[in-house]
Amino acid sequence: MTQSRSYSTYFSCLHDEPTEYGSLGRGTHYSVFRSIAWLDVSRRALPRPEVHDFAVIWDEDHDTRVIEAIERIHMASLLSPVQFIGERKGMLTIIVASKFWGDGGDLEAYRLMVQAAIEPMDDYWPVEIGTFDRSGAMGPDWHQTNPAGIISDATHKVNVYLSNIDTLWKLGTKAPIWASSLPAAPWSEIAAKA
Repeated sequence: MTQSRSYSTYFSCLHDEPTEYGSLGRGTHYSVFRSIAWLDVSRRALPRPEVHDFAVIWDEDHDTRVIEAIERIHMASLLSPVQFIGERKGMLTIIVASKFWGDGGDLEAYRLMVQAAIEPMDDYWPVEIGTFDRSGAMGPDWHQTNPAGIISDATHKVNVYLSNIDTLWKLGTKAPIWASSLPAAPWSEIAAKA
């Protein structure tokens, strides 16, 4: 088993595609990260922390400066609604869970808070916000899904790509799964009977 690259000390990398995989956009590939969140996707306080999985969408240059932006967003308590994030052509695109918007989250106010959080960086990246609804893939209109400019390709293709990542990784905040709560492996039952 290969170990994923370490990008940050604030969150861990669960899956890493270091280079382009397929032919979508301009060198599109992704990595999945896990952080700890005390807020849910609607930015409401949780009684206990949850794990938060999100994906970075990379383009051909795999610009790791986006990691500092994510760390700043995380330390400003703004990361919990993020499902996808990526930098393309000097623009930071954040795709939040549509539940954040549906529960009354003000996307423009959120965008301004994110912009302020990343302002101290050496590079100025304007921020744009899109939305993602995993149930949107069930219909032809991609209900409440707007990928903004995260990938330079046809919107339908981008939506399918994002949906596939979410299907594989179940992005967002969720309760942790403790090893002690997992069912025993079948071979342990056999060994116990021997």
